[in-house]
Amino acid sequence: MASYAHNLDLPRPYRAAAPLVALALAAALFDVDPRLPWLVGVLGALFFATAGLLRAARARHELAAVRRTADRLIVHEPRSHDASELVRWRCDELVSTGSRQALRREIERTLAAADPHTLPGASPLRRRAVRANESALRELAARVGSGRPVSARGILLTQALLRDGASPLYAEDAELLLPRALARVAGALEP
Repeated sequence: MASYAHNLDLPRPYRAAAPLVALALAAALFDVDPRLPWLVGVLGALFFATAGLLRAARARHELAAVRRTADRLIVHEPRSHDASELVRWRCDELVSTGSRQALRREIERTLAAADPHTLPGASPLRRRAVRANESALRELAARVGSGRPVSARGILLTQALLRDGASPLYAEDAELLLPRALARVAGALEP
């Protein structure tokens, strides 16, 4: 992943905020001088820290937009032979071990939420459909969490299945739609 990221000019939230955080620390040092009112250092530090947080939030928002753009390309043009560095970077990010393990845990949380021994939450999850397809969901979690290669498109489709409010996990006809959706996602995971 690092080889593609170095060639791209991606927004980096922590790097964007670093100069302002350094200025906040420098402003706080004004409190060392007893001739200056303590408010000078505190207000200066607060000003720069706030600006740093805003800059980091803006960079995070821009990075999320870049990821969404790359995700659309990955899902809608999965066989592109001349993928851009941006798409290759995003693919590497999606299929990384950390990303896959987080997605596996998300599938397991969905299964736990459908457990008949737990009280239903505010989520519109179709618990009966999830329980009826528990084995397929467990296989999906195992496949995502395994060390075998997966496609970035499959990871994105799995994320959409779990997170999109219009996915078969939350649809009225979940009993009919979920088995097909799980088969589609499982097939898309194969590289």
